[in-house]
Amino acid sequence: MWDVIVVGAGPAGCTAAALLSRAGLRVTLLDKSAAPPPKVCGEYLSPGCLPILDGIGLLSSLRDAGARPLNGMVIHTAGGRTLEATYPRDGGIQGLPARGLAIRRALLDPLLLDTAIKQGAEFAPNFQVSDLVWKDGRVAGVRGRRRGQMINHRARLVIGADGRNSAVARRMGTVQPHPWLDKIALVGYFAGVERSGAVGEIFLGRDLYGILNPITPELTNIGLVVNRRDFAATADLTRLFLETAATVPGLRNRLARARAVQPPRCLGPLAYRSRRLAARGALLIGDAAGFLDPFTGEGIYAALRSAEIAVECVVSFLLTDCTAPADPQDFPLAWRREFLPKWRFCAKLQYAVRHPALAECLVSHLARHPALLSRLMAGVGDLIPARELAWHRLLFRR
Repeated sequence: MWDVIVVGAGPAGCTAAALLSRAGLRVTLLDKSAAPPPKVCGEYLSPGCLPILDGIGLLSSLRDAGARPLNGMVIHTAGGRTLEATYPRDGGIQGLPARGLAIRRALLDPLLLDTAIKQGAEFAPNFQVSDLVWKDGRVAGVRGRRRGQMINHRARLVIGADGRNSAVARRMGTVQPHPWLDKIALVGYFAGVERSGAVGEIFLGRDLYGILNPITPELTNIGLVVNRRDFAATADLTRLFLETAATVPGLRNRLARARAVQPPRCLGPLAYRSRRLAARGALLIGDAAGFLDPFTGEGIYAALRSAEIAVECVVSFLLTDCTAPADPQDFPLAWRREFLPKWRFCAKLQYAVRHPALAECLVSHLARHPALLSRLMAGVGDLIPARELAWHRLLFRR
């Protein structure tokens, strides 16, 4: 009988397990893999991630592992405009300027798992969760298979952090797709890419865009986001990737001497939300709770911050009453307050991507108002709450 079962050893699950274990709770961390598997990801940490990583004692380890600082973004429009946007100078931790980080998930995820284990969580690999255990109308644990044997684990709280195909989320309810944002991503590693320094770059096309992220001095993570209806399944994803990238103004030239280091991989859909974020005895965090195309780098932030919110909502009760099951009734409201304003704002930015004339107008306006641009970067960098941003001011403030 555990205090908490965390299903999924990704960034959300490991962060939750680390924080709960550090508080003195008995935590087991279940994952279907023996070690963190490769993930399709832009591998960009927004500046808002850094205080959370520092709080669990991981930030210095990431820097030692080769994480590269990113000072901001450069946006290239389909019409040829370029907007250089840096993060605010006073938004960082420990008195430092705000910075993002570029780091491969192959380095980030094992370090997060190691942190959770060192904080006291017990890691149970190769455990495939298939169902929830219910008792008296509440979730009382999980059922799954390990090495061919069916096993039940019981706990006062189950946290589903098992990603976009979450078994916990499926057993709690249904997944709601975004009403119009139906895109997929092609992500690959390339060498020999022309880059612009310590920044992420966004290349806007006609209802599609590309993101260039410098991971190492030689390696570049490149993602293409396209409408799912325009995606033609093919065995040669590298060829499809390069042909699609050639249609994006500006990006085509950067790839003139590029060569694929690993074949691109596909991820989709990029916008959905679980209808039910919590039940008696269970809650969802990270991609299990929902996902919105993270072209401003909020994907990992959503994982880390949702883990923090979950812990904030349940830890006092779990420590005060050491036997009663948890009822995380406050979590859905806290989650929505944190993430829905950012999702609504980013959906509007996605709308601008779909309409090149609007994107040109927005970029031109921001270029004329540096203070407004800095405010925007604070919001998309997760340094201020997104509810403090107002879409209409981006276009009409003078």
